[in-house]
Amino acid sequence: MESPRHSCLKLELPNPTEPDEIEPIFIKATWYDTHFDLSITNDPDSWVCKASEEEVRERAAQWDQPEADYIELAERYLGFQQPGSVYKFTDAENRTKLEWRWKCQPSPNPQQTNSGILNFLMDANIRLSFLSVLN
Repeated sequence: MESPRHSCLKLELPNPTEPDEIEPIFIKATWYDTHFDLSITNDPDSWVCKASEEEVRERAAQWDQPEADYIELAERYLGFQQPGSVYKFTDAENRTKLEWRWKCQPSPNPQQTNSGILNFLMDANIRLSFLSVLN
């Protein structure tokens, strides 16, 4: 059984209505060997994306990559904001598109999605604080 990995990224995007302003969104990801799940919020809105094994296989084939390499690349770019890379989050008819072409559904429970992201961040902060005490 594969062991999931987790990441949470604060992505700073240009505000679509005020280009001089930066708008943060948070992307919590759960990475598996063959698929991944994303929870995204800009508070007040939230979205989810569940990339199935079949979808990942198709995307990897489109890029002529092994699935493992595709997941690794996605994890790198959605785990840490990469300097020089352009990130975009756009409305795409009843769905919102994370520009790298994954369609995200509006979260069926935005409060739960936001709470999951905040809980992950709080737990990570507690673990980091504990490690700094040990050192």
